[in-house]
Amino acid sequence: MARLPVVTRDQVPEPFRAAFDEVTAASGGTITGGPGSITINSPEMARRRNHLTQYLRYETTFPSRIKELAILTAARAMDCPYIWNAHAPAARQAGVNDALVDAIRERRPLPAIGADEAAIIAYATEFFRTHKVSDQTFQTALAQFGAQHLTELTALMGHYAQTAFFLNAFAVDLPAQRTEPVLPV
Repeated sequence: MARLPVVTRDQVPEPFRAAFDEVTAASGGTITGGPGSITINSPEMARRRNHLTQYLRYETTFPSRIKELAILTAARAMDCPYIWNAHAPAARQAGVNDALVDAIRERRPLPAIGADEAAIIAYATEFFRTHKVSDQTFQTALAQFGAQHLTELTALMGHYAQTAFFLNAFAVDLPAQRTEPVLPV
């Protein structure tokens, strides 16, 4: 069980109920799992955060395969089983090779991969490990993705690092139904 109980509308101060209503409308008035079950504790922040999530997940124009690979790389770097469980199946469906997904999960040497996959993994791994990116790694990623997509991929990974922070800090449980092995942490 997560460290905070499910938030109900009557627990939210009146000035934030409109934001609560907006964020919980699709789920019937409560959010019982995932990062939304935590962020709804601050309804206005959750409302604003959801706009960025919507853009990064559904409106960007870079390939889904790269988007999901970037999310998996962030999930592994942040040791976040919840994000891993949610996105490993999506990555596989988007065309990320099973052997690559498994290697990232197990922190094993990577199989042969494309230049775009290598660029995003190197970029993310270097940043999460050293908190900066070398000129060579940056230039390789920039050549692969261009300025707009590299900016958006960087935001995506930062957004999922933030999401991992919520999920891990508040101890949000994995859903009972899973198709992936639990991320070893």
